[in-house]
Amino acid sequence: MGKIAPNKDHKFCPNCGSPTEKYLTLEQVAAQTSMSVEFWRARIQSRDIDYVKIGRSVRIPQSSLNAVIKPVSAINTTTINNLENE
Repeated sequence: MGKIAPNKDHKFCPNCGSPTEKYLTLEQVAAQTSMSVEFWRARIQSRDIDYVKIGRSVRIPQSSLNAVIKPVSAINTTTINNLENE
């Protein structure tokens, strides 16, 4: 089995050269995010998310998906009310 040349953009096993990153189909990404496949196709077309092509198939690396998902902390309305009353 031949080794895959190191690539700075993708993670590969140093021993066997196989990818260590999980690559998701658009359907998997849509299911994980409760967004449509069309939404993710538009993100790919506008280059808002990194992707790879494997033959004719498009895959999104899990790390790219994690990078575009930004958690938003919930704001405690009691704290806001207290700040407004000070």
